[in-house]
Amino acid sequence: MDDIDKAIIKILTKDSRTPNTEIAQQVKLSESSIRSRIDKLVSSGAIKNFTITLSDKHLTLLENSLKIYSPSGQEKQFSNFLFDTLNHSGFTNVRRDSANNVYGEIGKGSPTLLLCGHMDTVPGLINVEIKDHAIYGRGASDAKSSLISMLIAASSFKDKLKSGRIIFSAVTDEEGTGLGIRELLKDGLKEQPDCAIFGEPSGIDKITVGYKGRFSVKFTCETPAVHASAPWMSSNAIELLFILWNDIKSKLQTNDDTHYKQITSCLTQINGGTADNVMPGSCNFMCDIRYPFNYNPDQIINKIADIISNFNKKYSIEGNAKSTFAYEIIDSTPAFECSKSSVVSRSVSRAIIKKLNSKPQFVHKTGTGDMNLLGNKMNIPVLTYGPGNPHLSHTSNEHIMIDEFLTSIDIYKNSIENVFNLIQRI
Repeated sequence: MDDIDKAIIKILTKDSRTPNTEIAQQVKLSESSIRSRIDKLVSSGAIKNFTITLSDKHLTLLENSLKIYSPSGQEKQFSNFLFDTLNHSGFTNVRRDSANNVYGEIGKGSPTLLLCGHMDTVPGLINVEIKDHAIYGRGASDAKSSLISMLIAASSFKDKLKSGRIIFSAVTDEEGTGLGIRELLKDGLKEQPDCAIFGEPSGIDKITVGYKGRFSVKFTCETPAVHASAPWMSSNAIELLFILWNDIKSKLQTNDDTHYKQITSCLTQINGGTADNVMPGSCNFMCDIRYPFNYNPDQIINKIADIISNFNKKYSIEGNAKSTFAYEIIDSTPAFECSKSSVVSRSVSRAIIKKLNSKPQFVHKTGTGDMNLLGNKMNIPVLTYGPGNPHLSHTSNEHIMIDEFLTSIDIYKNSIENVFNLIQRI
């Protein structure tokens, strides 16, 4: 045991809930080094009965949130919980809309900052428990930790905002079809905010400023079905769709240096055939297409239309059994990027620097988030930030490190202060 270990023990003896990030600042080491040292001190017995209790009201609120199972389409109980929590946390104008989205406000007037997160999770129960300085449970990473952190941070400004307003919103169905964010955009906000922060797991020291755009496309092929013993009499719909699929991939996908800048296509579902002795006369598949910001999505649709047209011509030649091809755009989400020099980007960046004493990393993700819809619809700066490892999202091992959750509350608080200070200077 060296002097640094002794310093860590001294800090934890004074307050066992001290976040690793704060210990790291005090002893001038990285957060990962602190975590490793604590683990060794615990395993060696130097720290005995080291526990983090849930007496802290913030942790209790997170734990209670995780105990409410809320997969997409089943958010009503959690919506009720948040509605009551907002009413007891100093929020005004607490309300709920037809999608079970919940809203609450702190302050009044302008400027206005929107803090938005989603209350739904993917399916799959995970027992809520605390172990190894982390809280486990479905939604611990994606994204109840972010949601509760923002709620706590916003509530701390009750009776403190001299001018300006914070709108907190918890939306439903983010993991589904986006019903919640679409309802928010339709009727949930009475006035347009000046900027917004979406709570999703980016990592405590990372800010997500870009998401790719997305098309969900259904392709179909119809041919005359015949007995499997006479395949020469027609064309196999499944085989033809795979030929189409290879053509789509080769003509749409690009090979840029980074994944974020690439156009990608992924076959996600396929359905075809009626019996094991009938050559399929019908087949359809779903395709997920992602494209980067500043790429014209009309080019993708035009290429798809040309491919389908060419296939219909090729497989309708006289003398062959006619085969027909078609496509349908099932869902579409435009790409979005937030400028790194925007008010909200600078505000969160400065908050991270203040708390962690290190510059944040701005990241662009290959997925698609609610900020795509809101940012494009309202034409305001929007970014995504929140505690948690995004790679744990949707897994059976989903959890959040307690110190990271607590640290994120302070970062959200300081971000809010920075937003109002910067906007009022402009």
